[in-house]
Amino acid sequence: MGRNMESSSLLQARAQIRLDRDLLQRLSTRAPLRLLLQTLAEWLLIAALMMTATHAEHAAVSALCILLIAGRQHALLILMHEYAHHQFSRKRAWLNDMLGDALAALPFFLTVHGFRRNHMPHHRHVKTEADTNWASALTVSRYQFPKSRTQTYAEMAKHALGWYTLKELKHYAVDAGMAVDLPPAVRRFRIAHAIFVLALVAYFDLWWTVLLYWIVPLTTFLVGILYVRDVSEHFGMPSEGIAGARTMLGNRVERLFFCPHGINFHTEHHLYPSVPFHHLESLHEALRKDDYYRLHAVIAQGYLTGMVDQLAHGRGASKPSAPEAGDAAAPLP
Repeated sequence: MGRNMESSSLLQARAQIRLDRDLLQRLSTRAPLRLLLQTLAEWLLIAALMMTATHAEHAAVSALCILLIAGRQHALLILMHEYAHHQFSRKRAWLNDMLGDALAALPFFLTVHGFRRNHMPHHRHVKTEADTNWASALTVSRYQFPKSRTQTYAEMAKHALGWYTLKELKHYAVDAGMAVDLPPAVRRFRIAHAIFVLALVAYFDLWWTVLLYWIVPLTTFLVGILYVRDVSEHFGMPSEGIAGARTMLGNRVERLFFCPHGINFHTEHHLYPSVPFHHLESLHEALRKDDYYRLHAVIAQGYLTGMVDQLAHGRGASKPSAPEAGDAAAPLP
């Protein structure tokens, strides 16, 4: 029943919105070269930050670089989400997934195939029992709202300090199936990729660099960033909104860490998932002219302000019959 209700609400929203078809078609045009160059640019930024931290040999500089690297890791995960939607190529799906794995998924011990398998039901049946990400997250107390501002900030800090890291990694890689039960070709490529990366690290003796400036940000600040971003998308909403998703408007610092590459326009993405990341803001501007969107969209101003207020005062989601703090986690991008 929930599955049909969600499908019908999404279809109803699309039917009510008056969006020019030609404009939507233009906004939905893939830009594979842009996606690839953006992915490579993120790696160049990460390499530059690693070099800066290594040569500075100053604790404050290292800490700042670790924080900034976590932000760029988040940006890479957002781009992995683009590969999962075949934004590089649907016709050459093997190349799309190979690039996505090599440059944006395998460095986080995930795969594009596994992420897509987990992510597509979330799009089709968002916030219903058929949305396994949503259903599993509701069994975990840190994803149950409303919460006071103090409680919310405390959960953000605990995530950033690595309190939940092992649970999160296990959930994403194993429980959500993003790194298990893979096709043979994906498994072979993962092995080849691991051998290549380990050989590269060993040849240039980068073990400490990788530990300090890849693993540390991944297991601390990145986990905190993901919690803030995950919660912002669907949890503690004052109303269901359009397709049960929230759109976020953040300042420059928040855009740097919490919403790179347009991921803050989450309502827009659920309505029209064919639109690539670099056109989501334009889609948002077009939708703002529509009466139905303005009436029904849930929008928050500020991840650490407006969203926290909504989490404290919004009606949130109904809790499952037996709420139990377990190992489940909210979805990645």
